[in-house]
Amino acid sequence: MTDRQKILNEFLRKIYFIERELDKLDHFAYDISRMYSGDAFPEQANLSADRLENLMIAVTHEIASEIGFYRNDIEILANFIEFRENYCEFSDDEIGKILDEELPIEMKQDFSKRFDDRKNMISRIAQLRQEWNETFKNMTYSKIKKKLRI
Repeated sequence: MTDRQKILNEFLRKIYFIERELDKLDHFAYDISRMYSGDAFPEQANLSADRLENLMIAVTHEIASEIGFYRNDIEILANFIEFRENYCEFSDDEIGKILDEELPIEMKQDFSKRFDDRKNMISRIAQLRQEWNETFKNMTYSKIKKKLRI
């Protein structure tokens, strides 16, 4: 594991901890809003039951969920960058075709010029596909790019 992976993992671990802690607070929302319920003024019940509880749920459960989504996107994007670094001899378009489509003969011919022999080319493409599928759980290249908005 590289230093940057260790640092990223520590960052993601801390983000996960914050997410879990916020999520744990969610159960307080109902109880606390009930403590502010009453009839001292006409709108009090509505303000405590609806508005106060909704705000507390937003700051706990909803933000925890958002943090979880962003944490996942950070992890996927870091993996994507590392993957692209590992296979930088292929363009974005070429990787998309290798992973999502059947390679046209022209592209195979172009690839064969970049490698010492056909066996090395086939091996490198097979390695690329295997690493992609292991890292991104068999999702298509285009789907990952769409998820990351790149």
